[in-house]
Amino acid sequence: MKAIPIFIVLISLLFLTACNPDPTGGVIVVDDKCSFLETEPAQDDCYSENLKCSKIKSDQLRDTCVAELAKNSNKIEVCDLIKDEKTKAYCQEMLAIENNDHQICLEIKDDYWKNNCHFNLATENNEDAYCSLISNNERMEDCFEEIALATNNHLLCEFLNDTRNDVCKYKIAQNTQNVEICQELINHINRDSCRIKIAKLTENEELCELIGQSFIKEVCHEYFAEN
Repeated sequence: MKAIPIFIVLISLLFLTACNPDPTGGVIVVDDKCSFLETEPAQDDCYSENLKCSKIKSDQLRDTCVAELAKNSNKIEVCDLIKDEKTKAYCQEMLAIENNDHQICLEIKDDYWKNNCHFNLATENNEDAYCSLISNNERMEDCFEEIALATNNHLLCEFLNDTRNDVCKYKIAQNTQNVEICQELINHINRDSCRIKIAKLTENEELCELIGQSFIKEVCHEYFAEN
């Protein structure tokens, strides 16, 4: 009887280790390359890369994987499979932005991601009403200011503190070359600085007469005398 060559034996063993017996008598090929990796972290990383989230043993990595799976499938209900509340909120915020769906923002429990959701959809759509839903005051002012400057709507500057209010209206007055907005600035020096700026931008010396501070008015007239 001839001896079976050793390389044939090795090939047969490799084939068998990659397969499971089928109860019907056939062979099922196992398509799970990750399970052959030596360490658990390596296996988890492999499963994460292939979005086989249910096989990941690390809770944190599994939740991150599910969030990515939700994004790829564009199914908000997948976010409900996430255990960690912050990661779940991140998942919901991500899909709200992806679908431009503000209703999802209202369902988020984590304050940070809820505020982030309101802010992003407000500024992307110039919907100032969403800004008022933000619970963090500074973030809410950022929201109103960004939309005010994007739309040149100086009325939205009223939602800012006094200093930011003046800066906001000054920029919009300059952008629109509307000297009437200058009158709404709270600080009187800022009002006159705004007026001289608009006078120069529009090359209209008559606007110098609207300036209340005499020394600023003189500077305004001197500018036109020299030009």
